[in-house]
Amino acid sequence: MSRTLRKAVEAAKQRKETELNLPDEGVANLEDVPELFQLGNITRLVLSNNRIDKLPPEIAELRSLEYLNLFNNHLEELPSTISALPRLRELNLAVNRLCELPRGFGSFPALEILDLTYNNLTSSSFSANFAYLGECLRALYMGDNDLTDFPPNIEKFVFLQILVLRDNDIQTIPKDLHRCTRLVTLHLQVNQINVLPPEITRLNFTGEGCSFYIQDNPLIHAIEDKLQAAKTSSTKLLFDYLKTEEYKEIYTRFYESGHMSKAKRDRSAKKSRKVVHHKLPVDSK
Repeated sequence: MSRTLRKAVEAAKQRKETELNLPDEGVANLEDVPELFQLGNITRLVLSNNRIDKLPPEIAELRSLEYLNLFNNHLEELPSTISALPRLRELNLAVNRLCELPRGFGSFPALEILDLTYNNLTSSSFSANFAYLGECLRALYMGDNDLTDFPPNIEKFVFLQILVLRDNDIQTIPKDLHRCTRLVTLHLQVNQINVLPPEITRLNFTGEGCSFYIQDNPLIHAIEDKLQAAKTSSTKLLFDYLKTEEYKEIYTRFYESGHMSKAKRDRSAKKSRKVVHHKLPVDSK
């Protein structure tokens, strides 16, 4: 509803507001309201639960923007200019239809939280400079995508504290993940992981507020048995076992055998796969 968006933009301009919140308003086409990108003082823009299928390159004109929420829209691609937002700290692109990230996507100078949950991203979807985000990113959410590997150069994300990769088709955990020394939350449940690298025990997931989830993977029996026996103290008991020479030998044999799981789940029914053509109602406002 361009009329609703236009009214909100006009009001924000007149009142010199720093926030614009338009969730669940049926907004479909941002290009109909170019005045939006003239709100240079806007720091927070919420356009969640709408019908937006294109993000204009003019988004880069919002130089003061710190928070951008495009959760649950119809975006299939992003403009390369989005990474030019100099103050953006949090970007929510969850529940869209993204299949790749644009060139230069890793160039955000201040991004701390990135949510790409429930899209169609694969391990070849990342831009060449995605690893540059490692200089600022603290939380990365990429659950419910089509990844078969961790994001590239994950060991360079030295400030990362939260990494959520649940519900993908990831087969292995990088041995160098332990270089992310600030990581306290790692969610890997519902993937295709068989074994864990012993190096992962250098990370600390046992403190207050920490969490490590590896359930619902085709883990080898030696690991699965520890998880079943440990109950609430699973992380400590499991990690103690991963440090043993017995397990290191098992890991080496299994890894070198090439018996990693290659199964993939059918994701054709995902909401992000469906292209729905909406007939927009007449705006009576």
